[in-house]
Order: sequence, then C-alpha cells, then structure tokens
Amino acid sequence: MAALLVLLVLVKSCQGIVYNYSNECKIYKLGYPIDEARILAATLTDEQADSLIAHQEHDTIAIPLLGERYFIIDNFHRYIAYHKNDTTDAPLDVIVAMVNMGRDRDWESSAVPCDTSMGQLMLVNGRHYLDEHYKPDSLVTFNKNYCYEGQKAQRAVVDAFMTMQKACKEQTDAQLMVNSAYRSYKDQIGTYKRSPKGYAARAGSSEHQTGFAIDVTSRQHPMRWPFDTSEEGIWMREHCHEYGFILRYTQKQSQIFGFAYEPWHLRYVGLETAKRIHDEDITFDEYYAYYIEPHTKSKGTK
Repeated sequence: MAALLVLLVLVKSCQGIVYNYSNECKIYKLGYPIDEARILAATLTDEQADSLIAHQEHDTIAIPLLGERYFIIDNFHRYIAYHKNDTTDAPLDVIVAMVNMGRDRDWESSAVPCDTSMGQLMLVNGRHYLDEHYKPDSLVTFNKNYCYEGQKAQRAVVDAFMTMQKACKEQTDAQLMVNSAYRSYKDQIGTYKRSPKGYAARAGSSEHQTGFAIDVTSRQHPMRWPFDTSEEGIWMREHCHEYGFILRYTQKQSQIFGFAYEPWHLRYVGLETAKRIHDEDITFDEYYAYYIEPHTKSKGTK
C-alpha cells in the first residue's frame, strides 16, 4: 500500500513537471487566464507558441483574433506585433487585413516577383512586381467603338468588356469606353511621371502591364470624376462583378490602406472570383492573401 502511495506521488509529481514545461503553462504564466491559455496552446503550433512566449506577448486581442474571418494562423505573431505598435486604435478586421496584405512590412525591402503563372489571378502591387521584360502573350485590340486610341488587353478582358458595355447601354443609354488598358513597363514609367501622386503605380507595380486591367470612362462623361457620379459610373460599380471585373482601388482601400480611390479602374479576375470579392466586400489583395497564397506556399511555388 505504501509503495502504491509513493508511486501515485511520483506520477503526480511527474505530471506537474511535464505541465510546467507545456505551452499551456508557459502561456498562462504570461498573464493569460487559464481558459485562454488552454485555447491558445491548442490552436498555435509549437513554433508560434514559442514565439509568443519568447516575446513575452500578453495581448488582449489574442483570443478575439482567432475568431476573425480572415485570420491566418501563420500571421498570428505579426497581428500581435502590429497591434502593439499601432497608434490608430485600428479594429481587429483592419489589423488582420493590413498584416495579410503585408502592410506591416516595408513593401520595397520585402518585394517579391509576381507569380505570373496565376494568369488572371496574378497579384501585382507595390510588393509583388513584374520585371521590365514581362509582356502578355496574347493581346487583342479593342474595336474602336469600345475604346479610345487603339487600346489592347487580354482576350477575356476584351470579350467581357464588350458584353458589359452592351448591358450598360441597354440599362443606362450611356456608352462605356476604355480609356487605357495594357501598358508596357516602359509606358508605365512615363505614366508615373505624368500622374499626380497616388494615382499611378511605379513601373513593374502596375496591373496595366498584365493586360487584365482597364481604365473606363464613357462617351457621355469622358472626364474621370463626372463619370464616377454619373448613372453609368454607378451602374458599373454595382454590376461589373457580373462580368468578371472588380473595382480594384475602392474607397475602402483609400480609407484604410492609403491607396488612391480610382472609380474608373477595373481588374478582370473572372466571374467566380469577382462574385466572391463583391459578396464578401474585400479587396483583391485580401482575397489573394487568404484564398490563394496559402495554397501556392504549400505547393512551394512562391
């Protein structure tokens, strides 16, 4: 009997020692309530838990973060770090979006080549760049009834715009026109120099180089801002996703991410993706980070 009691004491003692070295115990000692420590220990990988512990990070957003719709577990430590350094009292969804897009890092120093194998879903921005030699394989010239100055774009873009233009004409009696479409790396250098700050990307960071982006106006309202508030401009914002386009630089991006609002700039991403981005009210950058990038990383393609 005495031997059994000794054995039970030893087992309890060993269990205590093991628990003291567990992630749950270590996280609890950071100041988290035991129930939160248990959740974090069960959710985070050993590497993520080690990072949390090593940085002595006790943050009130840790548990709420896990419930955010676009939460990415690999970004957990970066969400915490962003929150600690944030001076704007940004809400959780903005913190998640900013980190997912890589806006917590200097884009120039962390820039990576654009994955052109993604085709119409390739992401081009200040962090994902195209080199000066990239040019789409198949560019098609818009019919003069659909554009100004012989603009070119990918075939899918031309076909989708023609269909959208006809629908807009039937419903608003206005004629949408493409003002600018494909631009080479060299062309973008000139566009960037001529444009007001915030309204043109640097060469290599412009979607126009992909052949999947178009700037739209109308014959009735050829100037940009009158077009934005015109019947056809409003119609385009509300219906472009039905034709595979998204309004790429929205007011949401302008307010949260600091990009200029461009109500005329459409990006072709295909019907399924355009509908999802519209329905979920997210940007293409967020969509790419949440729905595409994790899969490309797992395949070792980026």
